[in-house]
Amino acid sequence: MVKKNRTKAKLKAGGVAYGITVGPGELTLVELGGALGYDYVMIDWEHYLFNARDVEDVIRAADIYGMTSLVRMQLNPEHIAHVLSAGAQGVLVARVNSAADVRTILDAAKFHPEGKRTIFFNGRATNYRLDLAGASEREFSVDLNRETLIGCIIEEISGVQNLAEILAFPEIDMIHLGPADLAHSMGWPAKEKVDAASEQIVAAAVKAGKAMSTTWGARKGTSEASDMTDALAQGYRMFVVSPRAYFRAGGAEFLRYAKHAAQSHGLPILPNT
Repeated sequence: MVKKNRTKAKLKAGGVAYGITVGPGELTLVELGGALGYDYVMIDWEHYLFNARDVEDVIRAADIYGMTSLVRMQLNPEHIAHVLSAGAQGVLVARVNSAADVRTILDAAKFHPEGKRTIFFNGRATNYRLDLAGASEREFSVDLNRETLIGCIIEEISGVQNLAEILAFPEIDMIHLGPADLAHSMGWPAKEKVDAASEQIVAAAVKAGKAMSTTWGARKGTSEASDMTDALAQGYRMFVVSPRAYFRAGGAEFLRYAKHAAQSHGLPILPNT
């Protein structure tokens, strides 16, 4: 039996999904996220220097807690096929700018009739074939299609210009917004222009029935509770947070507090030499 994708099920039921994003060597953070109750882990193979075995190990850590493993990556059909065979339950592909890009993703990630994914049922995705449990390969491929989550990152102005054709694919489950890259692709215009393009993406994606995703704190440069309420009202249904960002903020706050406490006791604050 195909493993259920709990994040995809939550989104289909109209719920909200919460995830963490990790780099290489952060297996403990994945397990901690699972223990805390996060729904999914976004494995960032787009920016961080993973090798394929590193990605597979993070997927294993996610599996311990039943978290959905979603691999963020470049548009590379071979890598898409490999991570899904390794047990990932979805892919989030960067720099999706056209219908042709979506077609390439689906051909690599989905079996017939939705795509052209190569049949390989001897790896982690099928519990080394044990999960077939008497089902035909045809039946199993249909079930895997149903549970595989497909996400696209719209982060360039060409993607905005071709938004209608991208969103026309029913197999796309989610859209992730990349506001900084979007601004960069537009030539760093006034913030109001970037906000308008971002709002266009969100409104169109929600209308098309896609789950809208954002990295928490990056959408408007804030992480206030009121901003979360505003994001939900706009239609965001996936929020991913970075443990590194938490430490960057919390670690700096701790040092300020600790140094102030030391000074209040007359202790010197010495330079790091």
